[in-house]
Amino acid sequence: MEFESPTNETSAAGRRIASIEIIAELSKWVGTPARPVANVEILQDGANAFPAMVELIDAAQSEVLFENFIFSGDETGRRFADVLAAAARRGIAVRVLYDPVGTTMVSGGSIANTLTQLGVDTRAFRPLSFSNPRSWGRIRHRNHRKTLTVDGKVSIVGGLCISNNWAPSNQGGEGWRDTALLVRGPIAMDVKRAFEAMWADTGRRDMPVAPKEHGTLSPPAALVVADQPGLQHVAELYTAMADRARRSLEITHAYLVLQKSAQAIFCAAARRGIAVRMLLPGRNNHPLAGAAARHGYESLLQAGVEIWEWNGAMIHAKTAVMDGELTLVGSSNLDPLSMHRNYELNLLVADGETGARMQEMFERDLATATQIELSTWRKRPGWQRLAESVGALFGSSL
Repeated sequence: MEFESPTNETSAAGRRIASIEIIAELSKWVGTPARPVANVEILQDGANAFPAMVELIDAAQSEVLFENFIFSGDETGRRFADVLAAAARRGIAVRVLYDPVGTTMVSGGSIANTLTQLGVDTRAFRPLSFSNPRSWGRIRHRNHRKTLTVDGKVSIVGGLCISNNWAPSNQGGEGWRDTALLVRGPIAMDVKRAFEAMWADTGRRDMPVAPKEHGTLSPPAALVVADQPGLQHVAELYTAMADRARRSLEITHAYLVLQKSAQAIFCAAARRGIAVRMLLPGRNNHPLAGAAARHGYESLLQAGVEIWEWNGAMIHAKTAVMDGELTLVGSSNLDPLSMHRNYELNLLVADGETGARMQEMFERDLATATQIELSTWRKRPGWQRLAESVGALFGSSL
């Protein structure tokens, strides 16, 4: 996909125009319209995101659509189950779609049986069965999305799963670092349409055709970027952001297992003077993915990309901010699983205020991170290099 170069992007007004142009062009590519949004709220960590979710569910008037890669049966999962069940008891149409493979990745088991017993319409996405060996062919393509939509008017989209890992540490959780966006307005109907396509599970899960917006689009505006195996919508999105950046690109990711083409776009941006900064886990909950990520550090550092490693609990966010004007938040990792195999959903927001707040959050996060210097990185021990090489061997499967 090629993008035309807009004029006068150096000024603030020019950058705002550029962000709208990018979102409009990507809208044509992904097949969903860019829409105005009433407001955008940044939800940092489970401490803010979970109460916001509960508040929306409690206030629902007609419908709650809840979709997540992991819905654990631990304390956090049970709290959400009670809230969803309470909504169902008062006549709200509640539907929950979870991924049974993802849910096995955390302690606590699945909450699905409890939800069903409580009267919540619950469905597993592409379940596996020991009695049906053919079902195991589904294991490579999972529903990695994390969305909540209430009454078709408000949605939360991000990287948080429903598990104690994301609960605040002062409430007995692990306090993982993550980010979600809360958006109101017509864009919520596009998140709903994406949910309905997955719920129907009809083979191909393209979003139903949505009505287009009329008139001139201006910030704040948003675009739902739903991805599925073979489409590579998110890969194109990152290419557009790296190619069109004029000042900066801040990236926070849990699993940065870059293929050569993806690595090249960030290196090219840094070489032409863009301040490309990446915040990554210092201790990864998937050590093999962490080792594979570090295997690519040296090439990025040589090109001028700044790499910072988070010193706190696991950082699980998937975010990017271009020039303080264009913000991406969602479920997609920068790894082969998200780029090529899983079903993902992200929000792309053109709005300088949201971008500025995201940049401020990024700067605060850097205060709890350590910068990786190229000279020091080259002196790392042999055992670490060996671990990175082993991780890289499995990189295409991560």
